[in-house]
Amino acid sequence: MTALLKHLHLLFVLLSFIGFFIRGIWMMQGSGLLKRKWARVLPHINDTLLLVSAVALAVVMGYSPGDHPWLMTKIIALFIYIGVGVLAFRHPKKSVRVTAWLIALGIFLYIVSVALFKHPLGFLLTLNT
Repeated sequence: MTALLKHLHLLFVLLSFIGFFIRGIWMMQGSGLLKRKWARVLPHINDTLLLVSAVALAVVMGYSPGDHPWLMTKIIALFIYIGVGVLAFRHPKKSVRVTAWLIALGIFLYIVSVALFKHPLGFLLTLNT
């Protein structure tokens, strides 16, 4: 069960990253694809499945954010990512949208690194060595 949940979670992580990346490219190009209904709905479906799989995985593995600082860090970073991601697609100035998109991509990669290192510093740990 744990292996299945982990693989599903990783699949949803990958799909979320690819979708966010492609929508950012479309945003920079001014593509009409960004306004298509499926392009607005599918990311929400995937991200909901991503969140559900994350919670299920934490429950099955017995991980609590209060007991695992790296997990709490991921949750806080997720809220920041969502806020910056919204800015990336809704701000009226294109330069702000592009900057926010790049920052959101960095935050996304940081969240992944926190999960991989199981440490709040994530890939920043490697900078201290």
